[in-house]
Amino acid sequence: MMTKTPIRFAAASLAASLAFSATAFADDGGLYEKPLDPNSAFVRVIAPGATTASVQDSAFNQLEDGVSPYVAVAPGDIPVSSTFGEGSVKASAGKFYSVVVTKNGATTVVDDMTKNPSKATLSLYNLTEKAAIDLFVPQAGAEAVSDVDSGGSKSVALRAPLAVDLVVRDGDKDLAKLDRVEFKRLAGVTIVVTGEGDKVDAVAVPSTIAR
Repeated sequence: MMTKTPIRFAAASLAASLAFSATAFADDGGLYEKPLDPNSAFVRVIAPGATTASVQDSAFNQLEDGVSPYVAVAPGDIPVSSTFGEGSVKASAGKFYSVVVTKNGATTVVDDMTKNPSKATLSLYNLTEKAAIDLFVPQAGAEAVSDVDSGGSKSVALRAPLAVDLVVRDGDKDLAKLDRVEFKRLAGVTIVVTGEGDKVDAVAVPSTIAR
């Protein structure tokens, strides 16, 4: 079972520096548009290349880049599936979980979603064989997330609203670029990096809750 690694203090300073270039958006909002039940857990599926997924009784037949919305569920053992297979997660109240389902099986990540009303959550998933990758922000000249191990993930809270370019790096080598990724208050963006060798792809998907 994969667990989230604590965020470094450098990320907080990056968020502060980016705040000066933030641009307001009229539709600012996202994960917490409606009050969340504190007794619920929130589970989603990440399955790059999959077109369908399910979380307990909720089915999704048109996945956006292989990432389903979070589903509010009662705590307990929650079954999940995708085009590639099945899995489950033991979910606790008030927590967010991503179950990464591939042809090699299922692993679980506990996501750290911010509830700060002025911030957004950026989550980076390294589903490549690269030993570690970073996420660089050219406008700030700094890394938003560093040293995400192969098969692992990290999350960081960024001050929002914000729109920035993001570059996935392996050391000093650029692997993939995402142009103008938008972050909204109390919302989230999921970055999933996949590929083999130097043929690496990255997608940015809004983190949402099924309503």
